[in-house]
Amino acid sequence: MVARQDLGESLWRLADLVAADERSRSFRAKAYRRAVWALDDLSADLSDPPESMLMVPGIGAGVLRLIQEFLSQGRLEALDRLEESYPEDVSKLRRLPRMTQVLLRMLKSELGVERVSDLVAAIESGGAESLRGVGPSTAERWAEVLDLAPSTDAVPALRAAVLASDLVRHLRRHLGGEVWPAGEVRRMEEWVGIIDLVATVDEVDDARSFLEETAVAGFIGQRDRDTMMLRSHDGTELSVHLVPPRRVGARLLEATGPPAHAGPLLAAVGDEPLTEAEIYQRSGQVWVPPPARGLPTENAAGVVRLEQIRGDLHLHTNESPDGRMSLFEILSEAVDRGYEYVLITDHTSGLRFGGLDGEGLLRQADELEEIKPRFPDLVIFHGAELNIGRDGSLDVDDEVLSRLDLAVAGVHSNFDLDRHEQTARVLLAMEHPVVRVLAHPTGRRIGTRPAIDLDIDAVISTAVDNHVALEVNGHRDRLDLSAPLAARAVADGALLAADSDSHRIGEMGNIANAVATMQKAGVGPGSVVNALPLGRFTDWVGVFR
Repeated sequence: MVARQDLGESLWRLADLVAADERSRSFRAKAYRRAVWALDDLSADLSDPPESMLMVPGIGAGVLRLIQEFLSQGRLEALDRLEESYPEDVSKLRRLPRMTQVLLRMLKSELGVERVSDLVAAIESGGAESLRGVGPSTAERWAEVLDLAPSTDAVPALRAAVLASDLVRHLRRHLGGEVWPAGEVRRMEEWVGIIDLVATVDEVDDARSFLEETAVAGFIGQRDRDTMMLRSHDGTELSVHLVPPRRVGARLLEATGPPAHAGPLLAAVGDEPLTEAEIYQRSGQVWVPPPARGLPTENAAGVVRLEQIRGDLHLHTNESPDGRMSLFEILSEAVDRGYEYVLITDHTSGLRFGGLDGEGLLRQADELEEIKPRFPDLVIFHGAELNIGRDGSLDVDDEVLSRLDLAVAGVHSNFDLDRHEQTARVLLAMEHPVVRVLAHPTGRRIGTRPAIDLDIDAVISTAVDNHVALEVNGHRDRLDLSAPLAARAVADGALLAADSDSHRIGEMGNIANAVATMQKAGVGPGSVVNALPLGRFTDWVGVFR
């Protein structure tokens, strides 16, 4: 390996270990990771003068000292010291529930755990429960989370999407052309085994040389002349397809897949320099959104499209404890997106970290009335994200709830109830007339929390009977309902809501992920409540009010 690539791997590993070793969010770990990306602005052998290195954003005095230490010793003492205390798979293990730096060190020192597979074996043998502070319930939770991944190499959708986005920006700057995510990330797979990127380049040889020496991933080899294989420092396999601009349409279609969908289209057009859309057109086919490309052709063409969404029904202002955007910012963004309506849904007080109580909701209602004249082309509905109690109760009294236009409700605690109790609480909440949307219905977090034990058929039936929409939540770590459950719900007559669940302005784009999940499920616009025009949406809201 070249010096900067070797150092990049060491710095990334050091960031993982520092993040595990420090109790609070580690600014040092963040700085080390930022420095890894910055190394590609240095020469491959890191021979730049120190004063030149310090001119590169992301390279400060502390990182410069690490670079000099690495060049003189071939290693980093801080990394060696932490390696002695923590398991090899520390970045994966530290995401487990109730995991602490003390437990991570004990896993290694007392049980010899290095890899995820070692912990699985320790759980199965009962050895994990010998650790101080680890009882049967913690070991069981660890086993449940570890069992979520379909393979040891697969990463959850959110982590894959973040890495792909970072790589796209990085390669655009260093290769000089356009770069697109393809493959499993573009098809909105819940778990990603390999990240495919398609990059347009004028000089393939120059691009290959850069990828062989980049600090942000380890070079594996070439699959063919135009496809470079790398591995990110967290172990994710990367495939970078280098193509001249004239061939990008065909390669993007091929790299997105799946082969059964892309193959016939590519065979029909031969070697013509067409865009992806032109390939569909020339083949006599309607362009199919990538998430729907695994469906039969007759189902794929009619799926809901992002431009058909007329409003967002799950939005948090800074009145929510975790909200980071003002009401004005939300409404301005909604207008920019061309929405006809929005539903404001701040958290309520029953949430573990708090939210609006009844008095706060009434005050917010007054604020909404004051701001509405500033947005004459947007209908603003007042709601809340209500918490479903263990007994199915809602955390705001009925007198205040009657003042809301509609509300979403969701499970935010007591995730480990048995199926009977869990289902009963959800059904009872759905029967309340103000609840029009069941938020993130199964409560799962892809890769970190399993779904609650729920009789989904009963939930769907109750949704149909009470005209409650089941949410498809657009956070990539949720995608809840999942595509299979969304398809099942629609087949049984339920309506869905595509929501962003935004807490920050940038998250309003999450609605595209919700739509993509619906596309994967083959859902058409007629089954999506916020694809309804305003008049029909208002009629739906008022069915049981």
